Amino acid sequence: MIRGIDNNGSHYIAWEQSGGFKRAWVQHRTDDQDWAGTGRYVNVTRIKTLDGGPSGNATDFPIYTNLPDQQILEAFVAAICAVTGCELRESA
Repeated sequence: MIRGIDNNGSHYIAWEQSGGFKRAWVQHRTDDQDWAGTGRYVNVTRIKTLDGGPSGNATDFPIYTNLPDQQILEAFVAAICAVTGCELRESA
């Protein structure tokens, strides 16, 4: 698992799952793209490599809390891994 900030200034977490890789990030939206009216969304998609950028169509989840982006991501990734049985390991 790696954490970082992408070129758009969004916090992200990338992790390995069943031989593939996933990436989740928090996206801030305004105007017509803010379909839930929350201003923030967790996006998740597959990626080709652990340190690569998104390579699939992202699924978005509106955020209805004021928790910081990093805390949202940690909870989201931990929950996904717990539900799917994926072991979550830190990368060196």
